[in-house]
Amino acid sequence: MYILTITFANSTGATFDFDYFRNDHLPKIGRAFGPYGLGYASVLRGEEGVDGKAPPYFATVILSFREESGARDALASGDGQALLDDMAAFTNTKPVLQFNTPVA
Repeated sequence: MYILTITFANSTGATFDFDYFRNDHLPKIGRAFGPYGLGYASVLRGEEGVDGKAPPYFATVILSFREESGARDALASGDGQALLDDMAAFTNTKPVLQFNTPVA
């Protein structure tokens, strides 16, 4: 198992359209990355910081792939680039993408 996480920071003036993300972008992820071994996609919506203020992140997306090569190939593919380009349709923040190896 190999994990790609994508986080979307919340800051002054930042926006995130959850309806578009859920109804349009998320299904595109499944269609585009399924052939690369995507096992599941999980989305965490930031509710609030531990201080009770606005959440530091709008969302964290967890994409689980069967193998490291699948995750890397998916992101490097034309479909991966199209998904990155589509992010402008639902947010004005710059996402942080990170490859991860589960340890526990």
